[in-house]
Amino acid sequence: MMKIEDSYCLIQAFRHLLCEERKKRGLSQFELAKKSGLTRQSIALFESGQRIPTFFSLFSLARGFNIPTVKLVALFMEKLNFYEQQEEKLLAAESKKMKWFA
Repeated sequence: MMKIEDSYCLIQAFRHLLCEERKKRGLSQFELAKKSGLTRQSIALFESGQRIPTFFSLFSLARGFNIPTVKLVALFMEKLNFYEQQEEKLLAAESKKMKWFA
């Protein structure tokens, strides 16, 4: 099970969510930045995983997507759960592989 402290998985889940939601709505990084009040560079850094969004950024991004912030957080939690399930499958497969070689 993924630990919430695992910032790498949190960042990966958020960056994939942001990119998917932006593309689903047909927005460029520049257009999302304009709608959200953030800079295009911030959007690019969030999507590349080089920057972690602040609480304020989450509100701004939700505004840019024209959805309630709680909906954006719910979408993030769904993505995070997906990553958690994938990690559990990988760990189980690695465990089986280790038993095979033991």
